[in-house]
Amino acid sequence: MHIYIADNMGVLIGPVELPVIPGIGVQVPSNAIQLSDKLPETTTGKVWALVGGQPQQLADHRGQVYSTNTGEPLQHADLGELPAGLTLEPRPSPDHSWNGIAWAFDADLQAINRKALQANLCHQVDTAADAARSAVAGDPLRAVEYDRARLAAEAFAAAGYQGAVPPMVAAWVTATRNAQQAADSILAEAAAYTSALEQLRTARLQAKEMIRSLMAAEQIEQAEDVAAETIATIEAAVAGIGNNTQA
Repeated sequence: MHIYIADNMGVLIGPVELPVIPGIGVQVPSNAIQLSDKLPETTTGKVWALVGGQPQQLADHRGQVYSTNTGEPLQHADLGELPAGLTLEPRPSPDHSWNGIAWAFDADLQAINRKALQANLCHQVDTAADAARSAVAGDPLRAVEYDRARLAAEAFAAAGYQGAVPPMVAAWVTATRNAQQAADSILAEAAAYTSALEQLRTARLQAKEMIRSLMAAEQIEQAEDVAAETIATIEAAVAGIGNNTQA
């Protein structure tokens, strides 16, 4: 007799030799099956398993498989042929779709993906610019505060730094910074702030136009590089300006 042990999935392991227990003999576990003939070797991708109490060869695709809808890798734990919606073949690229038999290049899907990528790259640039502006000005009321301080400093400078110091300027006066220095500091900061905003707008709009042109020319990696480089430029442009300072 040939003894096989069935695991928790019903897969048969063996044949095995069971130890002889003195005074008792061979003890056959409940998850074992005894066969008069040795099971032949399985074909590739199959295993022997108990089905209705009888050995049967089943497909064994346990492990990583792929969704035919999304190409997403999934873990499959069942024996038998793969159900509809799963395949053993990885998706070659996001531009491939399942034709019912295999992955096939899909020009329409590629066009959709390219359009989505272009929109995403432009959105990344816009988001970086929005974050940079927010980092410089803080909330909208902070931006209003900066502009009121600028106007007050301009008026004070235009008066030759004479007369009553505007409250917005006086607030920036310290033991080591007189009213004129405070006004000049506010104006210098306002100029840097305006310059940064101009750089942000220029970099943002030029980058988006370059991304669109490169995508139209199917220069995908170059378009991605432009987005990454522009984001780095935007972040550098506002370092130490406005709300990014210690003031």
